[in-house]
Amino acid sequence: MKNTFTVIVIGGGHAGAEAAWAAANLLGIPRSVALITADISKLGVMSCNPAIGGLAKGQLVREIDALGGLMGLAADASGIMFKMLNTSKGAAVHGPRCQSDKHAYAAAVQSLIGSRPEIELLEGMVDELLIAEDGSNAVQGVRVSHSGRSTDLHAKAVVLTTGTFMRALMHTGETKTEGGRVGESSAVGISAALKRIGFELGRLKTGTPPRLDINTIEWDRLPVQAGDEDPVPFSDLTPGGWSAGGVVCDRFPLMEQTTCRQTRTCETLHELIRSNLDRAPMFSGQISSTGPRYCPSIEDKVVRFADRTEHGVFLEQEGLCTDWIYCNGIATSLPADIQDEIIRAMPGCANASIVQYGYAVEYDMVSPHQIQATGETRLVKGLFLAGQINGTSG
Repeated sequence: MKNTFTVIVIGGGHAGAEAAWAAANLLGIPRSVALITADISKLGVMSCNPAIGGLAKGQLVREIDALGGLMGLAADASGIMFKMLNTSKGAAVHGPRCQSDKHAYAAAVQSLIGSRPEIELLEGMVDELLIAEDGSNAVQGVRVSHSGRSTDLHAKAVVLTTGTFMRALMHTGETKTEGGRVGESSAVGISAALKRIGFELGRLKTGTPPRLDINTIEWDRLPVQAGDEDPVPFSDLTPGGWSAGGVVCDRFPLMEQTTCRQTRTCETLHELIRSNLDRAPMFSGQISSTGPRYCPSIEDKVVRFADRTEHGVFLEQEGLCTDWIYCNGIATSLPADIQDEIIRAMPGCANASIVQYGYAVEYDMVSPHQIQATGETRLVKGLFLAGQINGTSG
């Protein structure tokens, strides 16, 4: 196996895919990129809401596209509902957003990454960062473990994009499970390695809502939320058509378009939450980590906005070939039995079945004062951080 690369990227989420793609497109130098992830089949998987863009984030995706990134391409190839937000205001603050088919999005990312011969996908967990011992404090590579064996890989540039996986712990009520996503393990070694080097780590929390079975919702009771009749793509390449790997985007939109429906919380539901805050990890003291400011859980909303008698909830398809429905607006880590009651208190959901319960996940991050504007760390030359490891909300 090859063990020397131009750039090594750790993590296969949004940030990792963009980092590997950007490194493969470096001009003027021979380049070889190792993209290391715990499970190659999960490359490009959308962890939470299978959506791209929105206010501010939509503009960021457009900027990534202008710089040659892949997110806009993958979104255009997998979007099943496109909507421009904030259209009542000026064009500078319009926010493009699309609901993606989560399976099609991951497939598009995998095809795009696979179309670049410079990128080599490697499966494993990074346990150690290799740092020069000559006093230069420069990164030299990483130590990867897989199937009980360790291998040293070398590069002068390493990009950490660990997302929510560093020393990750999931919470649903009193139940705690190690892992950064359902069914996936926590990355423990890299967190310990950063501490040994001298990095100051913090602890953050984010959350995700329950998913419902599409066949158990009373759809005819809920108002329709439609996408734009003439949608605008994220990528400037899409109107002219493009292809990469196995993806051919010769028209737009490429996929069949769908709609979503809107339901809402109610005062009865709010009282249920208030009476069970002692079982909510964020309020019981089980979690002390900081949560995202602009994406509060339903528990946070009920406490912080006590005067509100209802909050909107959007029921969004996770894909054209899945029965899972994403409940946008009620991220929660309350116990499973309380989540069942919450869901059934919403209009149209009296008989709804939960196929995956909501949960909160705590994870380590690197305090962002330790990185430069380039993303390179101040402590180790050639070590870069990208994505949620920097303390962003994703």
